[in-house]
This record gives sequence, structure tokens and C-alpha cells, in this order.
Amino acid sequence: MEHNHEHTHTHTHDGVEHTHTHTHPHLHPHGDEGHGHKHEALDGHGDSDKVLAVLTYMLEHNVHHCAELKDLANSLSGEAQHQLFHAIEAFDQANDHLAKAVGELKK
Repeated sequence: MEHNHEHTHTHTHDGVEHTHTHTHPHLHPHGDEGHGHKHEALDGHGDSDKVLAVLTYMLEHNVHHCAELKDLANSLSGEAQHQLFHAIEAFDQANDHLAKAVGELKK
């Protein structure tokens, strides 16, 4: 299902705060859960199968977004590309930790 995501980012350059809205298309399929994020089972009392399912979904989702960031970075140059590669590295590290957590829950 193709749909768009809009994100607003506020950041500071040379002491001046800027807000930018970015819209980017998502061309990958989503199941019935769509892009919604339901976390009722994650209040500390949810069942472990649901927690595992949500974390597995989030990991797959994050890996997909990381791949999108890599594609964007490859289309850039200079400092913007450099910073985006740092973000991708951090994203990859976070995904590694998430994958380890999923692995532990599967034991």
C-alpha cells in the first residue's frame, strides 16, 4: 500500500531555530496493523507473546527504515551525507540491541 508520512523537525543552525516539514512516500506493504502502533500489551502486564510480536514488528520496521536512510544518504554528498551515515550507524546499533532482545525473548 502506498502512502505518505509527514514529519516535522525543529533544529538549530547558527543559533537560529528552524522547523521543517518533510513528506516522504512509503511504497512497502503493511498488513492489517498498518502504520498504527498499539501498545496495550506493553504496560508491564501484557503477555510475552504479544511483546515478542510487537518487538519483532518494530525490528523489521526499523530495518526497513534504515535501508531507506541508506538510499537517501547515497543520494547526498558532503556534511549532510556524513551526518546521515552517523545516524545510520546509530540506527544499526539500536537495531542490533533490539534483535538481541528479541532473541532473548525467543529462548
